Amino acid sequence: MGVRVSSGTAPLEAAGRVTSARLAGLPQATALLLGDVLGAWLALLLASWLLALLGRPPLRPEEPLIWLGLWILWRAYQGLYPGYGRSPQTELRLHTVGTVQMALAQLAAAFATHRLAPSVTGLILLWSSLLLVALAFRYAVRALLVRLGQYGRDISVIGAGRTATLTIAHLRAHPGYGLRPVVTYDDNPALHGTSVHGVPVAGPIALALATPLTEQALITIPGARAEIQRQLVNSIYAAFPITWVVPDLFGVPNQALETHNIGTIASLEIRNNLKSGRARLTKRVLDLLCAVICTVLALPLLAVIAVAIRLESGGPVIYKAYRLGRHGELFPCYKFRSMHEDAEERLKTLLGEQPELRHEYETFHKLKQDPRVTRVGYLLRTTSLDELPQLWNVLVGQMSLVGPRPYLPRESQKIGGAIDTILRVRPGMTGYWQVNDRSHSTFEQRVDMDQFYIANWTPWLDAVILMQTMRVVVRGKGAY
Repeated sequence: MGVRVSSGTAPLEAAGRVTSARLAGLPQATALLLGDVLGAWLALLLASWLLALLGRPPLRPEEPLIWLGLWILWRAYQGLYPGYGRSPQTELRLHTVGTVQMALAQLAAAFATHRLAPSVTGLILLWSSLLLVALAFRYAVRALLVRLGQYGRDISVIGAGRTATLTIAHLRAHPGYGLRPVVTYDDNPALHGTSVHGVPVAGPIALALATPLTEQALITIPGARAEIQRQLVNSIYAAFPITWVVPDLFGVPNQALETHNIGTIASLEIRNNLKSGRARLTKRVLDLLCAVICTVLALPLLAVIAVAIRLESGGPVIYKAYRLGRHGELFPCYKFRSMHEDAEERLKTLLGEQPELRHEYETFHKLKQDPRVTRVGYLLRTTSLDELPQLWNVLVGQMSLVGPRPYLPRESQKIGGAIDTILRVRPGMTGYWQVNDRSHSTFEQRVDMDQFYIANWTPWLDAVILMQTMRVVVRGKGAY
């Protein structure tokens, strides 16, 4: 979490850096803008084709062009060109809410001018198409810019400790944020000349103040005393046009956080979405809707998988294991059977004979080369198709589409103090840790990521995780 502050009193040299940085970012913003224009054009073609297919009157050509132009202006006002520093869920929320707002505005205008009846179907098709097509084009254009090394702005990191290490690692692993750490500063002489995830520690913080190398700075020293923190922020604020501050709020929910002013005092509003009955109802309704649709669409695939399992290894098609559910209640978690029927005996023998595999299993609770897994099972695990039967668990209310990992009862002691938090919600078919460090994270890291998800849940975070899950499944990344 970073709080961004813009300096209105930056020196002339900093102002020059702002101008050059903005000019450097102009091609990136232009590329994203052109992607939206192309997406809007394709959405218009798709809506026109669907109208013709349905035998409905075509759209008046001048009206969509005017409203699509207003849509692009609204996105520019939202800061989506280029939109550096926004989390995926924030960007998705801005895209969806902004598009729906423009759609409602056009529908209201059509109603006010008594032209609603012949055009309502076309308007719904147009904006529905735009909602999906424009998002896909934005992701594609940005992915191309990232691949070409042309997306993002350089940023100086103030501090080279643990917080800086975590922040730099995340920004480098997720270049879509558009913040590229290129240099870091710290007053610890022992760190000078070293690097943090490939980012050099150039020297003391005074060096950053004397000769700033970038337009933006990120302060990552949350543990400093209040007076030192205030002086540091003011000094960086005076030297850099834009300053990001990582506050001393580790463990505090930050996805539902808003800043406010109470007179001259800055305050943070933190919303607990788990306490909102409306939010919980929204999550459950979306779970049911998506689970029903996915189950109907997957029926032929479910039948094929069942036949393949029986042909290869015989025995039951479905594997049932009891897991910890909401409020600690045990429930039967279903999967397609991916192991031999004597899997547990094979595991005991293997772990007893090979200490290195026993260490791997104790660390990750799974094995990369697992002799218990059948050939069909390996394919199912690689594609995560073995988890499709959990749609039933979602339908009956035992699981959610997105949530923390469904833990085994024997793991409750290892979860430790996080157990109360994790058992407050339904476990999920997929989750935050599955899409961020799937199968390569330790047990403790998974627990930490599950806690982060629970504390920061929003419908937009669920939507992003579901989209990222599809990408991970298609790539087979980290699944075994």
